[in-house]
Amino acid sequence: MKKPPAKGRTAQPSGMLAKMLGQAVPQPVRSTSTVEQAQALYEAAVALYHRAEWDQAEQQADALLALPGLHATHEVAALNLKATLAARTHRLELAVTLYQAILKRQPAHVEALSNLGLALQKLKRHEEALGFLKQAVQHRPGHANSQLNLGLTLQSLGQWAEARAAYQRTLAIEPGNVQARFNIAKMLQDAFDFEAASKAYQAALDVDPRHADSLANLIFVQHYRYPPDEAAQQALIRRVGELNPARPEWPRRAAGKKPLRVGFVSADLRKHPVGYFLRDVLLALASTAVASGELTLLAYANHALADELTQDIRPTFAAWHTVDLWSDARLEAQIRSDEIDILVDLSGRTAGNRLPVFAAKPAPLQVSWLGYFATTGLPQMDAILADPVCVPTGEESLYVENVVRLSHTRLCMSPPGVTEPPAAPPVLTNGFITFGCFQTLPKINAGVLAAWAQILNACRQARLRLQAPQLNDEGQRASFTGRLQAAGIDADRVDLLGPVSRELYFAAHNAVDILLDTFPYPGGTTTAEALWMGVPTLTLALPGMLGRQGQSMLENVGLRDWVTHNEADYVQQAVAWGQGGKEVCEKLQGLRGTLRSQAAQSPLFDSARFARDWWAALQGLWREKMTG
Repeated sequence: MKKPPAKGRTAQPSGMLAKMLGQAVPQPVRSTSTVEQAQALYEAAVALYHRAEWDQAEQQADALLALPGLHATHEVAALNLKATLAARTHRLELAVTLYQAILKRQPAHVEALSNLGLALQKLKRHEEALGFLKQAVQHRPGHANSQLNLGLTLQSLGQWAEARAAYQRTLAIEPGNVQARFNIAKMLQDAFDFEAASKAYQAALDVDPRHADSLANLIFVQHYRYPPDEAAQQALIRRVGELNPARPEWPRRAAGKKPLRVGFVSADLRKHPVGYFLRDVLLALASTAVASGELTLLAYANHALADELTQDIRPTFAAWHTVDLWSDARLEAQIRSDEIDILVDLSGRTAGNRLPVFAAKPAPLQVSWLGYFATTGLPQMDAILADPVCVPTGEESLYVENVVRLSHTRLCMSPPGVTEPPAAPPVLTNGFITFGCFQTLPKINAGVLAAWAQILNACRQARLRLQAPQLNDEGQRASFTGRLQAAGIDADRVDLLGPVSRELYFAAHNAVDILLDTFPYPGGTTTAEALWMGVPTLTLALPGMLGRQGQSMLENVGLRDWVTHNEADYVQQAVAWGQGGKEVCEKLQGLRGTLRSQAAQSPLFDSARFARDWWAALQGLWREKMTG
């Protein structure tokens, strides 16, 4: 459903600021009260910076710059601090202006050149960034952060060999630079080389066992590996627990107090798979438990973007905090101040998560749901919402959290705004079956391609239609075409298409007869949306919440026959459909005419029923917490 958590990145802008955050600014030879006052203001600003009190730190830096007769040393230090604060709080244009101001005073200031390049890179002004970073390394080839930032910019430009060389130069200068190791691992992950990426993330953790991004990404890439290595996954989860020891329990509160205050923490309260599953559930809760005074909802949105979906759901919340620029400490304090009873994590280990805040245990009861599909590994996460299919009896040991099963499904899709009825299956016109897949390329591993090769080789007339965001890139298309051919698939029988608008994406289902699911990382949003368009998905169920995601969705809409349990069965059933014939055409035509209605009446799309089930589960957890 979601993207992996941490992108390649550099360390925080270091250079002059990093040097001066750890020691006093060299004082100019001028014995005046201005110098003493400047030094005091600077040291106060640095102390505030270390405490993540960025507004106050910037005020001190402004006060420093306002001093009359300010020496150039302190002026540059204050500008650098302000620039770093601007970059840290996503005011990148201001950061660029401030770094340029430093360079007007000191054109060869290596740290400013490097950090200006980093700010421009974040603004996607990659060519400009490259110019300043090349200047930085020319002035000082042994400056590790400049080499690191140069690598990141080259990586953004798709110059991966040059980027890796820059990271290797960084490591030659600073063998313990964990960020360079992390960025190398992320490049391997982006190249879908999950085995090599796993080893590279482990190398970063060997240097810094507490490097959270490396551990998070190492855990996440395991979901793409096939066959799955459950033992390795569990070992990584134990490491999360070791790094996040349990916190003291909260004092109990009377169970009868109303309303119950529930907070949602998410980076995806917008047009995003999480938003699509959440919208109608929130609207149903607003008209029931919230309207009756039993429930108060609060949002902690870890994103600044607000779109139409955001506007739809925002009125359901009594308070909405945009927290993407907030430190963990500030967010934790706000949650405590809001007196949240139940804090719900909608991200798990995906992009934009705030799991370090959950590790601080700011709420008495903390629950993981929706945006992730495995244990968070945090001892502070009290429960994870599941269903009887995705976590059957006997698999509880895979979760650090208490497994709470909702009655039917852990997911409930909001019906898409598509009113046009599904078109007839294309096999009726084409005379052959068109298989399809709308998954991202990382999910299409060697095992999946091997299965698809068997299917296509047995169904000589069938075609395969793949649509993925990565296929918009010519290099990715060429690379993937090579993978198809290596797997024994005739590339001429495969249509590769890049991303399109949401409207055209739904229309694209009319060109597909059957979707072939990926494994061990199956579809979620795409499976539900295909059901709405009358297109069934053939899935392979494997152990774990993620592995059984397709199974849970299909069984909830009455398509148990489309669930397979091993590769041989997956291939056999696909071949039976793919060889076509009158009976196959009639069955597919029948599904096109009835599947949307069947899905709409199922637990997978019934938001009112799901909201009741969800709310009852949270109330039960709260009663147990307060009385147990």
